[in-house]
Amino acid sequence: MEALRRGEVHYIANRGIRDLREALAKDVASETGRSFDPDRELIVTTGASEALSMAALALLERGQEVVIPEPAWNHYAAAVELAGGSPVPLALLQSDGWRIDPDRLSTVITPRTRMIVLNSPSNPTGAVQTPEVLKAVADIALANNIYVFADEIYRHFVYRGEHLSIARYLGESDLLLYVNSASKSFGMSGWRVGWVAAAARVSDALNRVHQYLTVCGVPFAQRGLLASLTDTRLPAYLRDMRAEFHARAEVWTRALASVGGVELVNPAGAFYLFPRIRFRGLADHALCAHMLEEHGLAMVPGSVFGAGCSGHVRISYGLSMQVQRAAATRLAEVLRAG
Repeated sequence: MEALRRGEVHYIANRGIRDLREALAKDVASETGRSFDPDRELIVTTGASEALSMAALALLERGQEVVIPEPAWNHYAAAVELAGGSPVPLALLQSDGWRIDPDRLSTVITPRTRMIVLNSPSNPTGAVQTPEVLKAVADIALANNIYVFADEIYRHFVYRGEHLSIARYLGESDLLLYVNSASKSFGMSGWRVGWVAAAARVSDALNRVHQYLTVCGVPFAQRGLLASLTDTRLPAYLRDMRAEFHARAEVWTRALASVGGVELVNPAGAFYLFPRIRFRGLADHALCAHMLEEHGLAMVPGSVFGAGCSGHVRISYGLSMQVQRAAATRLAEVLRAG
């Protein structure tokens, strides 16, 4: 509000407000162990979605491939296709806890592979990749000169242990694109503020695309994020937020644990569950339509997140604990009734 009163409603530097870039560079360094120059290696984007489009348009030539572990947020494949690239799905298995199998990853790498998407914690599964998996993926990328699009927007939503960035295993390589956003951790989804850190030559290419996609971000929204990042209450806020979301996850896992026809890998992060549900023989789209229309429960069909994900649904527990308790109880009752 103070920024609005000062009249900060005009164009700003393509890369974003300088003070915010300095604060973000410190934040990124704490997560990745790597220093990025706020003037040459960091861009404030219009959400993480723009960072994805920037990366695809700047780095892909027609027909080049991007490996996307699935289940996955469907914007990844869409951005690749818009840029003329080819998304290559890597099927993850529920039996593996939705974690990447490096051996199977190696089998889909070809001379046309340009990028690997790494989203941990994951939307939609809530899976967190292990240090061993992250190192193996980084080794594959380094050995084959493949970019890693590290989408870590759920980094503050890890319920067991600490978040670990794949950047830790990529060293000073130019192959890293580290992406984050204010949408999840700061509850600022409508403000459209994200950021991407990359080596200077890569960041320059990204910025050339950025200036023609959006010119620049929204100055007063960026001031809002800067105030949040520099607030002394931030560590306590993040700790309390993580505890609250963990408690919501446990409400769901307890409610579904004893329900027949439900297979669930308990989420280790993010704020989603991705159960397989067998109910009246309904496919995932029909199941979601039924639950919405008949019982007021909104879920997303699993097939949205990949061809091999039919039969699953994504459940978000982003709303209040009161809502989660009511929804989890209702779904369990409906499934038990059959």
